[in-house]
Amino acid sequence: MATSGLSYQWPCCEPSRHGNRNGSLADHYDVTFLTRRVRRLLLVLAALLGATLLAAGPASAHASVVASDPADGSRLKSVPASVTISFDEQVGLGTLGYLHVTNQSGTRVEAGAAFHPRGDGSQVTVKLKSGLPDGTYVESYRVLSADSHPVAGVERFVVGSGPLVMSAAGSPGSFDHVVSAGLDVARWGSYAGFALLGGAWLLLTVWPQGREDRRALLIVWTGWTVTAVGAVFELLLQGAYLAGAGLRDAVRPSLVDATLHTNYGQLHCARLLLLGGLGALLALALQPGRRRARIERLAWPLALAIAFTFAATGHARTTDPSWLSLVLDTAHLSAMAIWVGGLVLLVGALLARRDAAEAAAVIPVFSRAAFAAIGVLAVTGTYAAWRGVGSWRALFSTEYGLLVAVKLALFAGILALGNMSRRIVQRRFGTERPKRPGRPAVAYAMTDSDSSDQTADTERLRRSVLVEIVVAAVVLVATSVLVGQPRGAEALAAQDRAPVSASAALGDGGRVQVTLAPGRHGIVDVAISLSGGAVAKSLTATATQPDQQLGPIPLHLRADGTHAYDASGVTLPVPGTWIIAVVVTRSQFDAISAQVTLHLS
Repeated sequence: MATSGLSYQWPCCEPSRHGNRNGSLADHYDVTFLTRRVRRLLLVLAALLGATLLAAGPASAHASVVASDPADGSRLKSVPASVTISFDEQVGLGTLGYLHVTNQSGTRVEAGAAFHPRGDGSQVTVKLKSGLPDGTYVESYRVLSADSHPVAGVERFVVGSGPLVMSAAGSPGSFDHVVSAGLDVARWGSYAGFALLGGAWLLLTVWPQGREDRRALLIVWTGWTVTAVGAVFELLLQGAYLAGAGLRDAVRPSLVDATLHTNYGQLHCARLLLLGGLGALLALALQPGRRRARIERLAWPLALAIAFTFAATGHARTTDPSWLSLVLDTAHLSAMAIWVGGLVLLVGALLARRDAAEAAAVIPVFSRAAFAAIGVLAVTGTYAAWRGVGSWRALFSTEYGLLVAVKLALFAGILALGNMSRRIVQRRFGTERPKRPGRPAVAYAMTDSDSSDQTADTERLRRSVLVEIVVAAVVLVATSVLVGQPRGAEALAAQDRAPVSASAALGDGGRVQVTLAPGRHGIVDVAISLSGGAVAKSLTATATQPDQQLGPIPLHLRADGTHAYDASGVTLPVPGTWIIAVVVTRSQFDAISAQVTLHLS
């Protein structure tokens, strides 16, 4: 319909119940057709939603660790008085966050609860007990990033000359996949409900007759209900998500209470209160036969405030300047609701009434509103994409960038569908402009053409409009998953910090595996392990970068046991392909060499 942003009108000649050639296009709209096609398309949409959520998996951390004291993998002469983790943005602890330090046996050795040193929200510190012995210590943390997503991980350091090992109790809790997928579904429901609720603007402005139509009221109140239910489920699931708990723990009072004490929980409570106020207002304003009243104007600030609660629980809060991101995201969501909600209301209620005069009065206004809404979506969406992706590399190598690319492709498809609808209408209907300004109806008459051609065009137009709605719903699916993903720069940083590993065969049937952490050039830790073959008497290794003609750089390895060796604080200064040359001495007369190739970003 008007999704392409080009203004076109609907025929408004006298209705014909018998489908003669001079009848309006609205007269050909079959409610049975709508019901049958909508059911089929909703089944396809549900399958797409399920596949998208299964493929997405739990969201990873949105705040990134930029430093730790002691540094990860460092070797110290004595136990420090405290440990500190530094992030690239403000993080929260609340009642579910923590920073624990454990020794090799898994016993916690911190002297108190974690806190923000000097009130710096980007750092988390915990003090350690005095008199601790030498050995490996593991720092495990879980905090809440500024965009309401949990961040968890581990850091290790060694005191003395012992091996760097992982404590059995050192790994942070994982995220439950069912809870994460449930949050995505609840978030999609909230977006979809808000979109349907947005169609109320037509009932409050140019289509007051719709207040008497049960289909129009059903669409609006379904949107209100789904938005409210989605907010409730988001509140319940957020606590279990942050705690790494399962679905059955979603209603645990302690987790719900912890969520309510976060910005996320407070914003969702505010959304429910705003929905309650808007619901009471709509219940009053949408009564059949009621005249317009000034109190109805309160619907606009209430709707904007609801849109703001969506924006404030997403990525906008963590992007500078945050006020600009919040304003643009609020405008983006509002424009989406005006466009999608209005389109659903037209297809699901207005056209089914087969009232040509109403269609002629409403559709031109909707066309202009759709043009403005799509303009807002294009501008704010472009800024959000640029803000979130950050680079071409992130666009094609991160889940966030790929989802943005999918949204752009779907948006382009919607514009193409809207343009096709416009061309069909222009081909089938001539224009007769009103003689006086201010007259609401713009009259159209069908051109003289074959009935079969007319039916084919009508069928194509029906399908086009319905597919527009479904594609818009799929865009909302992508958006709900997108909110749960780390942005492009964050995802790239996480990828670059991830260790890289490769292995090579040894001549006696054994294998050597080399791991560099992080997988980014600079200061790295090296871990080498042997498997199979005879027991090694010693192992030496060097690093070479052939492209830059660097090396061989000797790696000063320490034995962590019979088959494992490590070196910390090794400087590999440039990105690219590095060759780790390993020489394994089995006996006084037997030495085997191998080369392992790894790539550092």
